[in-house]
Amino acid sequence: MKHLTVITVTFNAEQAIAKTLHSVMGQTVFDDQIDYILVDGGSKDKTMELINPFVSKLAHLFHEPDHGIFDAMNKGAAIAKTPWLMFLNAGDEFFDNDTVSSLQLARQVPDHIIYGDCIRTFGDGRRKLQKAEPFFEKKDCVPGIGICHQSIYIPTTWMNSHPYLWQQYPHCADFEQIYSFWKEGRRMEYLDRPLCYYSYGDGFSSNVKNIREVFEENASITNQKHSWLYYKQKLHLWLSSLK
Repeated sequence: MKHLTVITVTFNAEQAIAKTLHSVMGQTVFDDQIDYILVDGGSKDKTMELINPFVSKLAHLFHEPDHGIFDAMNKGAAIAKTPWLMFLNAGDEFFDNDTVSSLQLARQVPDHIIYGDCIRTFGDGRRKLQKAEPFFEKKDCVPGIGICHQSIYIPTTWMNSHPYLWQQYPHCADFEQIYSFWKEGRRMEYLDRPLCYYSYGDGFSSNVKNIREVFEENASITNQKHSWLYYKQKLHLWLSSLK
């Protein structure tokens, strides 16, 4: 029986997709426990050439236009058949080949979210541990999920009962989803160890020029109202964390 669906979203990712494919298929329980769904948004580069040799190992492959990363993630989740799912997008990797087996998902009842830490990887070769700092444990009012979504394992029924609201929250739909679960009192289990390598700097929310939109959208999710000066101060702290 398969216990986990891994979903990878790609678009023109010829420089990044190979290491993600090898990381997923290199899991020691890949053949027995993992369904792998790949959602490509209609790449025009060599992404599909790199994917094609692995098609036989995929549970499903989409190759068609979508409305962005969260729409693509919803598309993959909608056909998942396992109790658990997670997202590992182009350029990201599991922490090691035993990451999934160490979670013992076969013994886990899918009635909670599992999350852990991640390792951020930078284009210059640097790596930095990013400890999970979920919003529900923060004492200040900084809006944001505080958890890398590549280190989140979610019950498939939860995901499909509350898919990412990408039209309303085009940049922070993952935070909106987890925040809604938390408000409903659903259980979150933290594992004090890294679960993935996260390729930092390619996504919308890691782009400095877009960070104002991210902060404002997150504040809207939590019904917080702050001036742009507040967000500039938080931006300074965020930039400092990258050094």
